[in-house]
Amino acid sequence: MSSEEGHSSEEIASAPAAESQPLSVGDYCLHRSWGFGLIREISLDAGSVIIDFKEKPRHRMQWEYALQSLEPVSHDHIFVWKAEKLSTLRKQAASDPLAVVELCVRSFGEGATPEALQEVLTPTVVAQDEWKKWWDGARRLMRREGRFEVPTRKNQPIRIATAVVPAWQKLLLALEESACGKAAVEAARALAKAEKIPADARERAVATIDRVLSSRGGASLGELLELAVIRDELLVAIGKEPEQGELAVSQWLPEDRQTLQKALSVMAGSAQKVALRRLVLERGGAVSLLLDLLPGASARTADAIVTVLVEAGQAKELLERLERAVRERTIGSDALAWICRTRDELFRPLFRPALFFCILYLLERESSGVAKKGSKLYELLTGKLDLLHAILADAQPTDARDVVRAALASPALRELDKRSLLGAIIKRHPGVQDLVAGDQQKSSEASLIVSWKSLAQKKQELETLVTRLIPENTREIAIARSYGDLRENHEYKAAKEMQGVLLRRKGELEGAVARARATDFSEVAIDSVNVGTRVILKDLATGEERRVTILGAWDSDPAAGVVSYLAGLGQVLLGRSPGEEVELPSEGEGKGSMVLVERIEVAGPIPA
Repeated sequence: MSSEEGHSSEEIASAPAAESQPLSVGDYCLHRSWGFGLIREISLDAGSVIIDFKEKPRHRMQWEYALQSLEPVSHDHIFVWKAEKLSTLRKQAASDPLAVVELCVRSFGEGATPEALQEVLTPTVVAQDEWKKWWDGARRLMRREGRFEVPTRKNQPIRIATAVVPAWQKLLLALEESACGKAAVEAARALAKAEKIPADARERAVATIDRVLSSRGGASLGELLELAVIRDELLVAIGKEPEQGELAVSQWLPEDRQTLQKALSVMAGSAQKVALRRLVLERGGAVSLLLDLLPGASARTADAIVTVLVEAGQAKELLERLERAVRERTIGSDALAWICRTRDELFRPLFRPALFFCILYLLERESSGVAKKGSKLYELLTGKLDLLHAILADAQPTDARDVVRAALASPALRELDKRSLLGAIIKRHPGVQDLVAGDQQKSSEASLIVSWKSLAQKKQELETLVTRLIPENTREIAIARSYGDLRENHEYKAAKEMQGVLLRRKGELEGAVARARATDFSEVAIDSVNVGTRVILKDLATGEERRVTILGAWDSDPAAGVVSYLAGLGQVLLGRSPGEEVELPSEGEGKGSMVLVERIEVAGPIPA
């Protein structure tokens, strides 16, 4: 829509009183049912208005009805910007999100909820898959600036404050009013990062945190530990020494590995590093504790542990522990994904074929089959292939061949991703080409011709296994394990045996579906018996006529005269021509009947 299009002098002249009317040609308007529109023509003589709505171009309305049902829209409304200045609006959304938020608030008033903003801005201004990131950034800016009242729910309005309240003041109030440890930690985190905080405000925050620490207030150990860390940061910012008394950081440090792991899991990365530095500084055995904690740590905690241990001069011990964890495959997915993503110089010795085998092991263990798209390790391994190149950088030819064999045999890799990995390996190590070529030839020879209907049935069976039967079995194993001693636990043994059956069947189905080549058998040569043909046979002893339809690998239906081309009868008839005599397979002892191939017809197309 453009306000500069389609307004002839004759049209304007037809509405001499238009300037005194609330609606004018070129104005924008809103209708409760049809939405946003542009007034194209007004004819007072005819008593009508023509409006371009998105779903109703050149819609004609009676003048009186238009006056009652249309709401004029100013030219600084977000809808008008989308209609006339979309490219400018997109640039502003990227460079100055708050300007776009303010435009929406001034356009919608109390209707400017986060839900309404998402509806009006996506996907034309902000891409749908970028919305969450964009809105989170805009919300942080609004809170930092203090000019907006940011709602806590999607259906509450965003308001522009009549008086600008500094962000730190709101955060301090939120900290003082926090009803739980989590809320206190979130407010304290933001407050510690805020700018231009007066010293007395920091002292109030310190006093509030000390009250929470003294009462504990239902907070977890990790939340209390982080609050103690933030309290010390605030003290240092006003020129005071960190707390050394009964509320000091060291008093909240866990004693054992399990408690420490749980506490770190709720803390911000920066707070984790401060706490771990204090732990290493004050307690003997802390280095061993962190080395034991590292393999099963989250990415954030792994970063903190590595940083602190390197600062403590423990880089050699750290690398040895990681190499052992990779070799023994005791490292967790999160920690390994973090190592693979950062690829720090410290970790260079880890990037060997053993790392590839460890990644495949973790993917197979966690997925019980083809790994899920979205898995961090899977994306790192199969994405841009930088990780694979790093692993193969110094690999020997024998190592490369082992990597190829592992990739070919792994059920965790999707076929397309497997091919790209193998292609990258061949590029660096051409000598492994024979392994890949041999596997591809084997796969090609094993291709299965099937009907679309039978393929759909196999896929449905596979989906039932993956989405219902295997998850149910996993739950049964977990329940059985909870009963106690696994050596005498018959329920557990039965469930584990069924798991083996289900996983074997899953592997069989995945292999079969991957090899399947579906067709409707509509284009088949009939000069000889082929898959997708109907053969008319004449029994040479009795003179009886028999019809046999030869279809795909999974299409056998003996009662209807349909046999699979892989069945004995199908194999005997394939390639035969009209006029040939054939001995059919015997269904018992003795010879089979002799028949004459009288004629061959096309059996398809077979409906899906």
